Amino acid sequence: MSGTPWFFLAALGLGGFALSVFGVRGVLGIRAALREADLESLSVPALWPVTRAFCGLCVALPVLFAAATLGNAAWLAAFTAGVLGYAVAPRFLDSALQRVRQQLLDDLALHLDLMALVMEAGSSLTAALGTCADRAPEGALRRAWLVLQIHAGADPFEALRAFDQRLGLRAVSTLIAALRSAERLGVDTAAVLRERARQAAANRFARAERRARAAPLKLWATLMLCIAPCSLLLLAFPVARLLAVLVD
Repeated sequence: MSGTPWFFLAALGLGGFALSVFGVRGVLGIRAALREADLESLSVPALWPVTRAFCGLCVALPVLFAAATLGNAAWLAAFTAGVLGYAVAPRFLDSALQRVRQQLLDDLALHLDLMALVMEAGSSLTAALGTCADRAPEGALRRAWLVLQIHAGADPFEALRAFDQRLGLRAVSTLIAALRSAERLGVDTAAVLRERARQAAANRFARAERRARAAPLKLWATLMLCIAPCSLLLLAFPVARLLAVLVD
């Protein structure tokens, strides 16, 4: 790398600086959208190609410095690492989206219980939505309610429609359809919310059971791939010493 022209390094430095500025902006935008459960905007994130390139740059730079002694081959190694970082960036975004969706579904049961409690006390659906924004436990779901800024006199179904578009969850879509049907048929909305809360809690319990059943398999894989080979390596030396003594 010592023979690389200075103007080439300067051009790379300026390009990397510009990429870092817009890439960091894209990463911060994705982080804000995940915190506020704005999953709709993450279908095509702002500055996404630049953010992916920035991820590739973050992977390529350590490889470039680690392989500096290889000369020009270091550039090839860094370029390969950068391409891999660019390629796997969507997988990391999908994983983050999956975690946020899981958290939203886990918190939904408590929010529905809170809404049902408010409506059973004689308040309106608008007041129930506002209570979720003000009194619900801290989390992405509550921050999504806060962003909607539900005020007295506002149409609650408009707020719920915006909420559904923001999250894009099937559970929320079916909830809104059930509430509209209840209003049209004159059914008690609080009873509908309470039943949906029970279903959400049952689904959360079922997901927890599935994760609990999968845990032993993950531990078994860890045992076979990590602990067992290390144990064999630790036992190999004393066994070899013992065999040497027996042979002598």
